[in-house]
Amino acid sequence: MPSRRRQSRPKRPELPPGGLLDWRDHSHWSDLARPCRYCQRPTNLLDSQRKPAHKTCAEEAIARQIEEASESYENERNAAS
Repeated sequence: MPSRRRQSRPKRPELPPGGLLDWRDHSHWSDLARPCRYCQRPTNLLDSQRKPAHKTCAEEAIARQIEEASESYENERNAAS
């Protein structure tokens, strides 16, 4: 009987230093400060959709979205039980 190889899980990528998002690329910068889409304070930073957003505000929004999706998944899973 052939031996079974255990499939290893893909290794999670390391987070960049300083947090979840890496905005070092010049595409995340605008010379014009505009209100952050989340907190309305002025920022020169742009998110991946080219909308003004502080890095920390965007990370908090992503964390909330993940939490809401997780709760929704658990609720659907519990309802199906």
